[in-house]
Amino acid sequence: MNKYVLNELSQDVVNKIAAGEVVERPASVVKELVDNSIDAGATKIQIKVVNGGIDLIEVSDNGSGIPKESLADIFKPHTTSKISSLEDLNNLLTMGFRGEALSTIVSVSDVVLSSKYIDSDSAFEIEYKGVNDFNIKKTARELGTVVTVKNIFANIPARRKYLKTAQTEYKKILDILYPYFLIYPNIHFTLVKDEKRVFDLINLPNTKAGDISKERIKNVLKGEFTDRMLKLFFNGNGIGILGLTAHPQDHQKTFANQYIFVNNRPIWDSGIAKAVIQGYERYIPFGEKVPFIVNIKINPDQIDVNVHPRKEEIRFLNPFRVYASVTEAVSRAVRTSVSYKIESEFKPAVFTNGSVKKKEYINRDITFSPNQSASVRDSLLFSKEVLDESSYIKTVTSENIQVDEKEGEGIRNIFQIFNKYIVIEFENDILWIIDQHAAAERINFEKFKKAKEGNIDKQNLLVPVAIPASENELVIFDELKSIFSDLGFDYKMWKDKIIINSVPVEFVNTDFKKLFDEIFSLGNEQSDVSKGANKLKEDILATMACHASVRSGQSLHREEMIDIYKRLMQCENPYSCPHGRPAVWKLKLSEIDSNFERTY
Repeated sequence: MNKYVLNELSQDVVNKIAAGEVVERPASVVKELVDNSIDAGATKIQIKVVNGGIDLIEVSDNGSGIPKESLADIFKPHTTSKISSLEDLNNLLTMGFRGEALSTIVSVSDVVLSSKYIDSDSAFEIEYKGVNDFNIKKTARELGTVVTVKNIFANIPARRKYLKTAQTEYKKILDILYPYFLIYPNIHFTLVKDEKRVFDLINLPNTKAGDISKERIKNVLKGEFTDRMLKLFFNGNGIGILGLTAHPQDHQKTFANQYIFVNNRPIWDSGIAKAVIQGYERYIPFGEKVPFIVNIKINPDQIDVNVHPRKEEIRFLNPFRVYASVTEAVSRAVRTSVSYKIESEFKPAVFTNGSVKKKEYINRDITFSPNQSASVRDSLLFSKEVLDESSYIKTVTSENIQVDEKEGEGIRNIFQIFNKYIVIEFENDILWIIDQHAAAERINFEKFKKAKEGNIDKQNLLVPVAIPASENELVIFDELKSIFSDLGFDYKMWKDKIIINSVPVEFVNTDFKKLFDEIFSLGNEQSDVSKGANKLKEDILATMACHASVRSGQSLHREEMIDIYKRLMQCENPYSCPHGRPAVWKLKLSEIDSNFERTY
């Protein structure tokens, strides 16, 4: 019989276990140290990282510093100057407060801290070689604190091996820092990566913590959409809201560049994100998202900030009051700032003289098993729900074009309707309606998927194209360079731009800014650029296929329609576009007869 033994874990083991919650990766260390610098009243914070923070993280500030007598104590578990009782949580406005981070960081890395307290004449340094192995000595420092963290997880190989590439870890650090850059325009932030200064954001005059400065946002996010952002303001029900939200014309398909703050604390709350979109009702297409920066001011006793180990989420006492306030703030900004012309641009479809002016498509989730027969897949894909304009087909008149047998096997007639769909009548009493854009997307997607460097036609641009990019976006495109090289794109990163030198011939006349913006968003959606790289690559290929394809509303010649049909039939999956939208609707003559109650 096994003997039952109860062990009391040492503090070192406890700290290493806690690292799984508090210090997950280098970005977690950066977050905790920047939080402490902000709480110390710093107006200047410099962050240095080497090898994605795996080898080195150093955060220095000009804050109030730490007294000599407290240097050893701040690294003890659950020591904090922020709270002394449970009741203090009800009025908490500081960034850090639980006292877990520093003790955990010491247990998983090599730490040196030097600091000069505001009321002291001398600065002191503490160097840790273990949880209880440290040395304190005098050092030279004029103001504030600097914390140097080296070799994260070096003493826990099982954890270190799960860290990603240096570029991926650096991107995670950027994801952590961007919210601080945005919400603290009063702080001069500097970021140095591998000895290269990538951000030098001077503190803006006449600003304070929590101000949403368009100048700072432009310097950080760098997108053209920042020039058109609308101001948010709300004050009522004990809630104040400040921020900026996108002009409706800058709607997008992804959640990129969405930032939420509560009392200046960066958090994420899907209810608030949905409330922002609700404020755009009737102004943007269904299912689209927008960039926004929202700072909610609320009495601390109305929220619980202690529901997440890394303080990335909070809980509202009355969430629906908060959501309603956000929707009202956004709706008011959009109503007062957007002209009638912009509003009318996003009205529902209007059919005039047999053509569609504008209509938004709602994606359908269509999947099938490899074992399903073609007839089963046909029943899934070729239903009457596919084509919303089916009732208009019988009103369209178009010249029937005769096609030779050698041009399209079994085709009797082929023509185009609405400059949008290809209609094919087959000799076996089958009618196909092909969405010309969806079909072209599928064709190009499979072509790009099989492409490798050397077997794709490229075109050198007479004048290289420069695409503005944020530091975050540059990291994504540096990581994806080999993928684009296979596809025929040749580009380089220079300062805050991507310089495109050559492209596949299909993209010579492409709007590269629009294409790359969509690809930026795909990269931002990935939780890890390395993890799920195949999925990301396919998403990029699908986006590229869309931009290189025949558009809806484009008039086609007979030869072009036949070519689309033939190439679609050569695809591995001719049933849908790479986004999952149906490409073909098939009707039998018997089904058409049945619709008209015809029996002969």
